[in-house]
Amino acid sequence: MCSTNDIAEILHATQINDIEFLKRTIKKSNLEWCQVQYEKTGDTVLHIAARLGYLDLLKFFLETSSVDVKNKDDKTPLHEAAQFSQSEVIALLLEHGATVDALKRADWTPLMLACTKITEESYKCVELLLQKRALLNLANKDGWSALHLISREGSGPILQLLCNHGLDIFVVTKNGRTALHVACLHGHLEIVKLLLNFGLKVDVVDNCGNTPLHESILGGCVEICDYLLRYGADLNAVNNIGYGVMHLAASVGHLSVIKYLVQKSVDVNSSTVNGKFTPLHCAARKQHNKTVALLMQLGANEFKDSFGRYPSDY
Repeated sequence: MCSTNDIAEILHATQINDIEFLKRTIKKSNLEWCQVQYEKTGDTVLHIAARLGYLDLLKFFLETSSVDVKNKDDKTPLHEAAQFSQSEVIALLLEHGATVDALKRADWTPLMLACTKITEESYKCVELLLQKRALLNLANKDGWSALHLISREGSGPILQLLCNHGLDIFVVTKNGRTALHVACLHGHLEIVKLLLNFGLKVDVVDNCGNTPLHESILGGCVEICDYLLRYGADLNAVNNIGYGVMHLAASVGHLSVIKYLVQKSVDVNSSTVNGKFTPLHCAARKQHNKTVALLMQLGANEFKDSFGRYPSDY
């Protein structure tokens, strides 16, 4: 049985990749590596080595330890390697029989974590997991799959790789958001183009009634707005609370988007059917003073809403 001090020394040695110290330690104690862990997180020495990419050290640990040991979040060493883009570690763990679709808390798989990065190494990680037939359409508790994650991060090559292995591009999250919504919000034009080419509808709506065009406005990306409109997006679409494109732009204070929409002949005085809110109300309520000034410069007027409030009342 190791003392608290012994455990601290072993964890420190693992952090600095001191394999010689660890070899000496195992010789003089009846120790199981998977039992040496941080109290707060439950991370074992295998999690640490996998995260930091210590290949030789991990090989040493795996001589006597389970490859699928879990921490307090149910993360395995494979989750750690995937999250930190350690492709050589992933290859080693898979060779040792690691469960490729292990679920950590909130139902995240190693593939999902690999799709939160967009480096060349992360591409290799995704490729290795797919070669072991990772289930690429699994979703976490919020309904996000590898599709939504890579659309948020913005890697065209990884998205194409996933599609080549049978990715379902039409799946939606728990709140009805498609990958196109996600890519538009985060400003990834390359992903937007790919998804539209793959067959996603340009005016698909989520549970809030927002279209991808709405999301591109919320994300402040004029380039994507312009691309969607040229692709046939409906400039006059409103969401479930009656907000149109100018209301949304005013709500988040994206001045460049407002100027662009005016060039597209969008009315700065448009009002919602319910409530009679104008873009000026939206900007004033959020205290976007520069947006209020721009809208007034562009011809916005102080109309009352259905509750008798002027924008200046906010």
